Amino acid sequence: MENVYSIIVTYNAMPWIERCLNSIGKQSNVILIDNNSTDDTVNFVNTNFPNINLYPQKKNLGFGKANNIGITEALKLGATHVFLVNQDVYLDDNTIYKLVSFSKGNPQYGIISPIHYNGKGTALDTQFAKYLTRTNVNLKHFLEEETEESVQDVPFVNAAAWLITKACIVDVGGFDPLFFHYGEDENYCQRVLFHSFKIGVLNTAFIRHDREDRPEIKKDLFTQKYYTAFKKVLSVKYADINSEFSRKAYKKEYKKTIRDIIKSLIRFNLAGVRGFGKQLRLVKKTENKILKSRALNSTKGAHYIL
Repeated sequence: MENVYSIIVTYNAMPWIERCLNSIGKQSNVILIDNNSTDDTVNFVNTNFPNINLYPQKKNLGFGKANNIGITEALKLGATHVFLVNQDVYLDDNTIYKLVSFSKGNPQYGIISPIHYNGKGTALDTQFAKYLTRTNVNLKHFLEEETEESVQDVPFVNAAAWLITKACIVDVGGFDPLFFHYGEDENYCQRVLFHSFKIGVLNTAFIRHDREDRPEIKKDLFTQKYYTAFKKVLSVKYADINSEFSRKAYKKEYKKTIRDIIKSLIRFNLAGVRGFGKQLRLVKKTENKILKSRALNSTKGAHYIL
């Protein structure tokens, strides 16, 4: 696996990183981009995994931009495939080997994902199961076929464990900086399909995604998390280059927010006026970014790779 590089973006990864890195073991080379962790992640990796290519950052760049740095470095080192791995993911034996072997025989797939189990390996990861069932796949039959290699084509699978080919990166590029955290994997899948690559899930390769016990983050009205989530939904929907951009549809986003401002005024809700006013400015600002994103991503090229 000399030409395969696993890329891990870390941020305060101490609860998982030792098991994650041990599970990768001799399966591939590793590039780790740390997003300015405030725990002992960088020191721990330096001390216990000295052979890893570690790139500590001075600030949190977000998931997409940090991965772009890792992809860039991997290509410089001669990578034919990159394997994006979340910090809370553990690989089963030969996971990368199985994915790469399938990829070499099926170059039409730009992204190939393994099966995602939960952290304990007792059931499918909940979100992953939802993505698969949306494809109308017979999930039970697909999983029971694991002794016989089978791939399921999907329009989307989350980027907790993606094998991406160099050919795909050269045509599609890296993650779009329009997305800081969340939504970048959905946008990337849209672009992969637009440029005529397939996305598949391989039923003979497995990971464990250790995230089921974490509480869902609340997005209270007018908090930063609220605006981030709002922008994500807006961007995923309108930056999809597989659909034409509709100015009429986008204007509805303006009108809806303006109605919310008026309702707040009528109720003398000054916090609502300010909050929805900020949302309206976000709608306007995001439109220009979406249009630029669509124009660039519709062309082939290694965009966003530094």
